[in-house]
Amino acid sequence: MASVKDTVNTVLEKLHITGQDGTPAKEPAEEQVQELKKKYEAAGQGHVFAFYDELSTAEKAALFQQLSNFDPEYINELANKALHPPKTESTKSTLEPLPDTATSSVLDSKTEDLDRWYASGLELIAQNKVAVVLMAGGQGTRLGSSAPKGCFDIGLPSQKSLFQLQAERIAKAQLLAKKKYGKDEVTVPWYVMTSGPTRGPTEEFFKEKGYFGLKKENVVVFEQGVLPCISNEGKILLESKSKVRVVLHK
Repeated sequence: MASVKDTVNTVLEKLHITGQDGTPAKEPAEEQVQELKKKYEAAGQGHVFAFYDELSTAEKAALFQQLSNFDPEYINELANKALHPPKTESTKSTLEPLPDTATSSVLDSKTEDLDRWYASGLELIAQNKVAVVLMAGGQGTRLGSSAPKGCFDIGLPSQKSLFQLQAERIAKAQLLAKKKYGKDEVTVPWYVMTSGPTRGPTEEFFKEKGYFGLKKENVVVFEQGVLPCISNEGKILLESKSKVRVVLHK
């Protein structure tokens, strides 16, 4: 059975949100551009290539990559649903709060339950069936910093960042599971989801800090998926001649 790391990595690759290799921009081949252009024209979205011939090599590469990650027919489907929602009969909402039995807290749980959960968690970690996903797309603008909030000095005596605190907890969990079950190696993959503005600084921060003692290959930084913004006519909007305006996909 594939480990949780293999499974999640496969999903990220299919979503085209895995790491960038940082290689210099290269202008796409003409046949690739024409093929993609025909795809957008067939969907009535060919205007996104209106300024393509005016762009620099880097801009052409960036626009081509961005447009390659979208399916214009799927965008049209979403736009049609958003602009022309189906009419449905008004029904009374049946949404209700979760029952008390659906949640628990270490503050009021029985000792035997806490011990059982702890043991179960370590066992799953030892079997490489646990991963950590961190939502880290926000900048620390309200804290007076443009850096990702995970990098920020929050005033602890140790001066540890939020990223470091979580990294140390992951390392500790791996160590505890490794010792308890006599494993040679235990891995808890760490997936750090960023936004466009925070991805670069986050990757650099982890490199500078040596991934806080974790193995580099087990720390995966990726961007939250995005979708193009559309006009009231269902047309994809451009932010500039070389970039589609996007919104975070939730």
